[in-house]
Amino acid sequence: MKLLKLLFLSAILLSACNNDSTDTPETGEPKQIIVEMASNDFTDVSGTYTLENNKEYCTREDGKYKILLVKSTYINKEGKEKDILTYGILDVANKKYICYTANIDVAQRLERDWEFYNQITNPDFPDDPNRRLVCNSYTKKD
Repeated sequence: MKLLKLLFLSAILLSACNNDSTDTPETGEPKQIIVEMASNDFTDVSGTYTLENNKEYCTREDGKYKILLVKSTYINKEGKEKDILTYGILDVANKKYICYTANIDVAQRLERDWEFYNQITNPDFPDDPNRRLVCNSYTKKD
């Protein structure tokens, strides 16, 4: 009898969990992000990058570079491992990141102004003298 009740309860729960939702269609036009070099002693990643709808990355018009979300870790002052989220500019052919934003809040999106630096910033030492500004980005205004 208990087994029968359990099967009946399972059937009710499964029917209640049916997901008949549909994917949200993409809306609006793809956004364009402009990257301008702040210094000429780095690889030139300047250009127009297109952010596709509902994506967390964008690609330069020639496809050579992408701006992607980067997750890395560091050991904080207490000796605990912590995650750092940044956006990085990736050299697609060499699969190598060239520069990074300061650490970001996950709620923030790519469609905002960023400063990209030559290295990921450890939040415990934000004023690293070896950190240098590489480029800036902003959304293209119509």
